[in-house]
Amino acid sequence: MAKFKHENKILLFLLPSLIGTAVFYVAPFFISVYYAFIDNAVSRQFVGFYNFIDTARNHAFALAVRNTIIFMTTSIPLNIILALAFALLLKPIRVGLRRILMVFFLLPLVIPSGSTIFFWDRLLAVNGMLNRFWLPAFGTAPNWLNSDFAMIFVVLIFIWKNIGFNIILFQTGLDLIPKDYYEYAAIEGAGKFRQFFMVTLVYLQPTFLLVFILSVVNSFKIFREIYLLTGTHPHLNIYLLQHFLNNQFANLNYQRMASASIFTFAFIFLIVAVLYRLQQRQSYW
Repeated sequence: MAKFKHENKILLFLLPSLIGTAVFYVAPFFISVYYAFIDNAVSRQFVGFYNFIDTARNHAFALAVRNTIIFMTTSIPLNIILALAFALLLKPIRVGLRRILMVFFLLPLVIPSGSTIFFWDRLLAVNGMLNRFWLPAFGTAPNWLNSDFAMIFVVLIFIWKNIGFNIILFQTGLDLIPKDYYEYAAIEGAGKFRQFFMVTLVYLQPTFLLVFILSVVNSFKIFREIYLLTGTHPHLNIYLLQHFLNNQFANLNYQRMASASIFTFAFIFLIVAVLYRLQQRQSYW
C-alpha cells in the first residue's frame, strides 16, 4: 500500500510535464499527420499521399534536404571527433584546472542568443572584424554569410555552441571505463594506439550513441542562429529544412509543411533507430 502511494506521488509530480508534452508535442504531431493527408483546412478532403509527392517534387524542399544533409554529415562527425579529442586531452589534467577549462567550453551554452548573434554578426559582416584582416590582404570585403563559404561558418557556429556539452559527456564516459582494462591491455602488449581502439572506443559506444542523438537534435536548433543572422531567405548554401518549414508556415501552406515535417521526423527516427540497433548488436556480441 505504501509503495502504491509512493508511485502516485511520483506520477503527481510528473503530471505537469506529461500534460505539457501531450499538449505541445504529441497533439501537434498528430494534427500535422492529419493535415498531411487532406487538401486544405476548409474542405478537408482526403487526398492520400498527394501532399507528400508534391513536397518531394518541390525544388525548394530538395535544396533544403540537400543542404541539411551536407550540414549534418559535416558538423556532427566534426563535433563528435573534436569533443572526444578534447576530452582525451583534458583527462590527464588535474581536476581544478579541468573545471576551469570546462567553464570556458560551456560558455556558448549559457550566452543569450542575442549576444551570440551580435558576436557572429560583428565578426562576419562586411565591415566586421574578419574583413579587417581579409581586406588588406585580398582587396575585397565579402559578406561571409551570403557567400559560397556560408556553410563553413554555420558549421563553425554549431561546433562552437555544442562542443562543450559533448566534452562533458565524453569525460563522463571515459571516467566510467575501469583502469584495470587498460592495465590488462598493457600487460598483453597493447600500446596506447591499440588501447584506444580496443578499449576506449569499445566502452564508449553508449556515450557515442547519446552524443550522436543529442547532436542530431541540436543540429536542427542551429536554425535560430541562422535565421537571426540571415533571415527567411539566406544564401542558397545554407537554406535548410527549417527555412522551408518556416516559409510554408508563413505562406499558410499547412499541407506542405506537415508533409515536410513528417519526412523530417521519419529521417531522424530512421537514423537513430539504425544506430541504436547497431549499438545493441555490438553490445550483444
